[in-house]
Amino acid sequence: MQPHTVSIIIPCYNDGKYLPEAVASARAQSYPNIEIIIVNDYSTDPLTNSLLEKFAAEGITVINTTPGKKGLSAARNTAIKASSGEYILPLDADDKVDPTYVEKAVAVLASNPRVLICTSRVRFFGLRHNEWVQGAYSYANLVLEEYKILATSLFRRKDWARIGGYEESLTMGKEDMVFWLDILKDGGEAEILPEILIYYRIKPFSMSALRGGAPTECEKVAAMYAARPDLFHDHTIDFMCYCANFRVEKSQRECLFSWKLFSHLFRLEWFLRQKVKRLFGRA
Repeated sequence: MQPHTVSIIIPCYNDGKYLPEAVASARAQSYPNIEIIIVNDYSTDPLTNSLLEKFAAEGITVINTTPGKKGLSAARNTAIKASSGEYILPLDADDKVDPTYVEKAVAVLASNPRVLICTSRVRFFGLRHNEWVQGAYSYANLVLEEYKILATSLFRRKDWARIGGYEESLTMGKEDMVFWLDILKDGGEAEILPEILIYYRIKPFSMSALRGGAPTECEKVAAMYAARPDLFHDHTIDFMCYCANFRVEKSQRECLFSWKLFSHLFRLEWFLRQKVKRLFGRA
């Protein structure tokens, strides 16, 4: 029996410097039935465009968007529409995955219909080389961004169709988070594989806030809320509890800091008082 096709979709905008590594990790998958689709989101970099021509000549499907950069959501939707896979794995052009990732993630989705998203632990590479340690996964923590599921996670094509795809109005960021929230809002589970199988590149100016003119985190959150107000309204109590806990933790940290800063003065004051008491025969 032919295994189900997994479509690895790679949006690319001027990432030619990193693209070969992402494509190589997609090609190296142990799973036997893979198709790779790259969407060129109107790249202007000559290196990127020459590499895309090379990959197209090698048989990889390369789709060029119409003039004007459309953004990650539109690029991913374009690739998925052109794909044939029952399962979809987005892969950013500057990241990479372990050769066994698709095989292990497909096994999870194929064996458990309640699991709608399969992801794994994550390691940073590039400017940093350490595991991305996160707290416990829950839907509420996903809403609060206390747990983040990376774009490079496997899901079923039918769930993408069910929710209408990625939200293309989100061009400043947060499109992955909203996509996962949409998929899981009516139930279902996300499973995190216990191994590090996703590698997330940290590169110069990876933090968008460092780029001149880039949207702030508050602007991104406001756009995300505007796109899904009902969803976030349903979790108002979670936000309130989160803020309350943050205030308690902040107060505790401030008390601890004050104690560490002034404890030697408190000890000195106690020592001097004892000296005075002994001097007057009261100790």
